[in-house]
Amino acid sequence: MTELDVRALPPSERHGRVRGAFEELAPGETLTIVNDHDPKPLYREMAAEVPAFDADGYAVEREGPEEFVAEFPKADAADFDAAERTRIADLDGEPHADAFPGREPKTIRLSLELGERVPEHGHPDRTVLFHVLEGAVDVALDGDPHRVEAGEVLRFEGASAVEPTAREDSTALVVSAPRAAE
Repeated sequence: MTELDVRALPPSERHGRVRGAFEELAPGETLTIVNDHDPKPLYREMAAEVPAFDADGYAVEREGPEEFVAEFPKADAADFDAAERTRIADLDGEPHADAFPGREPKTIRLSLELGERVPEHGHPDRTVLFHVLEGAVDVALDGDPHRVEAGEVLRFEGASAVEPTAREDSTALVVSAPRAAE
């Protein structure tokens, strides 16, 4: 087991140091970090961006007023390579539900009611597929609207500012993958 105490590090360096130490782990090993606050933001970052992070095995305990001990397990190679299946209708979370937490490509079920929108945001260094399963969604890319109806897929680079707005009650599958090196 590898342990990393990040309390003495400047906050701007902590996530990078943890991710570097995590990358050095062999599959099946666990990185234990000691932090001065609940590392929930780091957990969310790892779950969203690091495919080898076993989000289900994550645990955190408060040991004192400024001491939180968290375990970040790395998936076993056999578990990581296994095929996974999920049902869109069974996913929890509104309006976003992560189909395969911690796995790449990032796959989100997005449910929006008529007129509901997701505020403008970006997905730097990623390519995005926006597949409308039901309904219709106006997807603004850098302010330019693109109507996407059920059965259609919109592909775009994540550097664009994106703002989806439902034209009717809608469900979409959004797949965000790291952009291939050029």
